[in-house]
Amino acid sequence: MMEKRIELLEKERKILLELGNDLTKVREKNDLITLFSSRIKALFYFTHAIVTLIDHKNETYTPFLLDPVSSPIKDHPAYASLVIAHFPLNEPFIQQVLNGNGPTSFILEDIMDAPESPSFLKVNYEGGAREILMTPLKSKEETIGFLHVYNTSSFTDEFKSIINGISPQISSAVSNIIQNEAISYEEHINEVVLALSNDMVKVRDRQDLLKVITKDLKKVFSFSHSMMTVLDKAGENYNVFLVEGDGMALPTSVQDGIYDVASLYFKPLIFDMRSFDMENVPLWFKRHYARGSREMMVKILPGNGITEYSLILFADQVNTFGEEAINIIQRISSQLFIAASNISANEAILERENEKSFLLDFSSDIAAVRTKDDLKSAISLVLQKVLDMKLAMIRVIEDDGVTLSPYIYDESVFDKDNPFFKQLAYKNIDIYEELSARVLNSDGPVVFNIAEEIRQGNNRAYIRLWESTGFKNAFGAPLRVGNTNLGTLWLLTDDINLRILKGICAQISIAISNIRANEKVLSYKQKLEIENDYLKEQIQTTYSEIVGNGAEMQKVYRLMSQVAESGSTVLILGETGTGKELIARALHNTSPRNSKLMVKVNCAALPVHLIESELFGHEKGAFTGAIDRRIGKFELANNSTLFLDEIGEMPLELQVKLLRVIQEREFERIGGKTTIKVDVRIIAATNRELEVEVQEGRFRSDLYYRLNVFPIHLPPLRERPEDIEPLANFFVGKFSKNIGRKVTGITAKVMQELRTYLWPGNVRELEHIIERSILLSEDHLLREVHLPRQKSEITQTISSAARTLDDMERSYIIEVLKRCRGKISGAGGAAEILEIPGTTLHSKMKKLTISKADYFLK
Repeated sequence: MMEKRIELLEKERKILLELGNDLTKVREKNDLITLFSSRIKALFYFTHAIVTLIDHKNETYTPFLLDPVSSPIKDHPAYASLVIAHFPLNEPFIQQVLNGNGPTSFILEDIMDAPESPSFLKVNYEGGAREILMTPLKSKEETIGFLHVYNTSSFTDEFKSIINGISPQISSAVSNIIQNEAISYEEHINEVVLALSNDMVKVRDRQDLLKVITKDLKKVFSFSHSMMTVLDKAGENYNVFLVEGDGMALPTSVQDGIYDVASLYFKPLIFDMRSFDMENVPLWFKRHYARGSREMMVKILPGNGITEYSLILFADQVNTFGEEAINIIQRISSQLFIAASNISANEAILERENEKSFLLDFSSDIAAVRTKDDLKSAISLVLQKVLDMKLAMIRVIEDDGVTLSPYIYDESVFDKDNPFFKQLAYKNIDIYEELSARVLNSDGPVVFNIAEEIRQGNNRAYIRLWESTGFKNAFGAPLRVGNTNLGTLWLLTDDINLRILKGICAQISIAISNIRANEKVLSYKQKLEIENDYLKEQIQTTYSEIVGNGAEMQKVYRLMSQVAESGSTVLILGETGTGKELIARALHNTSPRNSKLMVKVNCAALPVHLIESELFGHEKGAFTGAIDRRIGKFELANNSTLFLDEIGEMPLELQVKLLRVIQEREFERIGGKTTIKVDVRIIAATNRELEVEVQEGRFRSDLYYRLNVFPIHLPPLRERPEDIEPLANFFVGKFSKNIGRKVTGITAKVMQELRTYLWPGNVRELEHIIERSILLSEDHLLREVHLPRQKSEITQTISSAARTLDDMERSYIIEVLKRCRGKISGAGGAAEILEIPGTTLHSKMKKLTISKADYFLK
């Protein structure tokens, strides 16, 4: 027995020696795992082993070394939670291990269901283990952890003795691993901090800095997202400097229970976000809490004795931020401050450069301003698009040096029904009014805090008007050139760059000074022009292209003057060649739409199947041959005039569509689905009697009434003989120059021939006759014109001797009716020309069987 005992002790000594040598070489976790899974398991059977470490601060122990390859519970549902769990030290099971002198074995079935027993006991039992051997691991007389060994059967005394013998070496190996990991981690942290510092030196804008924080910092410890804040100049509020995702840009008071508390600590401060009253937290806090954040670490960044910036990191779980995270943030806080300060300095430089560029552009725009409306447009454009605000009012000092009158204001800033607006919008005040006096006596813009003014008892109407807009502040700035005050400028906004406002005011002051000087010059000019005969001057100037000043044309001019500046529809009626297009063009050129070209459509010159496409346009592929989109005449004439010549020739089916466009001011292209709205003035012309066309069913009555808003009848040339001579001379001058003939005048004989001719082709026929005659002329005077012989003259010569008195009377009445365009009674009617009552003429027409078909032109 003694020899066997000696043999066992020698074997144990040898095993301990070999294991001790192996354990002294352990530096990493994998070395210790290999030692358990191969060397020890080759000597003594067991299922698996793990090492847990004690967290003395939190009085817990947690898994440190695992062997997932050998573990029979690696596929258990609870495995993932067990390997990261923290088990309390104060429960009976682990206390029994701590109080033991060495390895202590337990039958799992006996202890796993005991009160407060750790959950890993039952999980291992479910994995097949039946006994556990727990060995405390000590370093410098302090227990640092435990060795857990599991087996499907009981542990032998020899195995327990071996484990007890190597437990100091295992403890030393674990300490070495911990120390090596700490060194490696510190080296890793130093590398990351160095990389962060190098990257932060390179940042030039906020997005660069955000990338450094979100990418490099997350390599060291975990957090969900980040935010930086910056203090305002007064040090009373902070705002978002940069943030991942959607930021809350509203200023927040430093006395919010977070910023003020964190500023009291040198190190970063960790907050459990669940502990706050959600009714009393900043908006950014609510936003991040809603995103799932439950813990945050706040560090007020140090620098130059001020706490200008802060860094806030968020995590979705509590206890995410440990000492390591706190130490890292503490180490990089100075670099973060420098990076943020450099970014702010760069932004300030860029802002000043942008201000200079902005003021230069604004100066260029203002230099082109010539009228008050142009100035209002320029100011509104720069304020709204660049500064995101609107002009409230500009007042100017009148020539008396005292009165301040409204010059420009934006109605959209105020509610038009506001009684204060109605009271003040058109009211003159003087330079002694309190608010205006404060502005005019200042060196620059004055800020009026609306709530503070009301609190101090200032209940003036202006203050109440400002209050109704919802803005916090009103800004008043003096407008002056040199040392001379011109007026005041008022803006309503919550914040503004005062340097830009001062520069804008300087430019506006110069513009107003120039505009007012120009207005005075124009006023003097207008006074001189008013002394002339306004109506004659208007007719002569406006319609200079139209030749003729006879009584009939004066009637036309008066009608044109009455309708030209309106947007009303005009219907021009007259025989072929009377100059309907010339009248239409004159109406357009004297209308407010004359900045755009008049668009013309000849309804008689287009094939029926193309008129609709010509008017309304078509989409690509709308019909065979529609290879591209085409813009119609209505769309081209938007904000201009559309001249529909020969409107009487338009097919009935298209008249319906034209009526709808005129009524609704909208249409769709052929093949299109989009409704296009237009603002088009319609001028139509025809040589047909549209009333007859309506009666005969060839023209829609509703379209006729829509077009016949303001009819203008152009007289035929035979009814304006006094205009034949100026027209003939005009055409002689025109064609002599074009053709290259030196014809300077017309003989009296030729002029008499022109006057006695009836001109069925009207002015156009006269134009062509003169052109032909000049081509055939060989003299400087037009001595002969080639007039066609009129059919009525030939007929009258041949048959007048054989006709009865009734026939001659009938023919004469029909001729007069034709000249009067079928009008029987009233001014300009046939009865007036024949100098007989209308009833008498009706009787004669009935007696002589004269019907409408006899005198209406076909």
